[in-house]
Amino acid sequence: MKKTKNEGTNYLEELMKEIDANVRELVDTFRFLLKYIILFKGSGIEFASLREYVPGQDDATKIDWKASLRSKKLYIKQFEDERDLEVWILLDASNSMLFGTQEKLKSEYAAVVAGTLAYAAIEAGDSVGFAMFGDEVKAILDPISDISQYYNILRIVVDPKKYGGGCNLEGALSYLVNIVADRTILFVVSDFIGVGRGWDDALRMMAGKIDKVVGLMVRDVRESFMPTGIGNMRLSDPFSDKVVTLDLDKVSEEFTRLAKKQEKRIEQVFIEGGMGFVKMYTNEPFVKPLVHYLELTEM
Repeated sequence: MKKTKNEGTNYLEELMKEIDANVRELVDTFRFLLKYIILFKGSGIEFASLREYVPGQDDATKIDWKASLRSKKLYIKQFEDERDLEVWILLDASNSMLFGTQEKLKSEYAAVVAGTLAYAAIEAGDSVGFAMFGDEVKAILDPISDISQYYNILRIVVDPKKYGGGCNLEGALSYLVNIVADRTILFVVSDFIGVGRGWDDALRMMAGKIDKVVGLMVRDVRESFMPTGIGNMRLSDPFSDKVVTLDLDKVSEEFTRLAKKQEKRIEQVFIEGGMGFVKMYTNEPFVKPLVHYLELTEM
């Protein structure tokens, strides 16, 4: 993510083009599935009052035809719990996210994911909040529903100064839990590498407060599967100065086993806590698995 000023400008333009190509597939999912099905399914909403129907903005299925016929104007039923949803995006900017063997680094891929989620949520009429973390929370934007929020997020995710350091997910979640509203869906975009201890308890605490937490695991294929037949390779720890030389033919099978074990443990924390989880690789489009999850899950 270390780019010159001109390269940064070009990258921002490319990022916006890619987001625009992806976002249209998510907008309807956010509008109908996230807000109406997830939040209001079985939530015991009580009728509060009537208000005049606004064409193109309100759901026509909510029109109260008896009241409308009496007044010769269209009115819809307004419910007590009907208020705007807040969508928060928590983005990992730690050292391990700067790794990549494919077209994009994980950090670049995650930036597109975050931007697309933000744009789709704003287009669906929701307020979007954003936080970026490494060793500590590096950037935070209070939730608003204006399109300017989308551009604010883009400016942050292409800033190389915001990247690097450790992965203090526990600290970021503990910070956010004190400021997010109860009616919130939180997307945690991370590789979940080097998260340390305490993050799972902080995650459960967050899930107990808000409507939904969804983990979006971003991985490079070489973090799950090591190639064979290429001899020795030097590998470095993203969170320390440690470097090792390994014969990949000898360690490939064990590496794959341990990688799957680590990924499965992360997934189990989310699933067992009643949260959502989607794994995506940087060499594959992310929209399809995300939409597939949103459409099929009971959330």
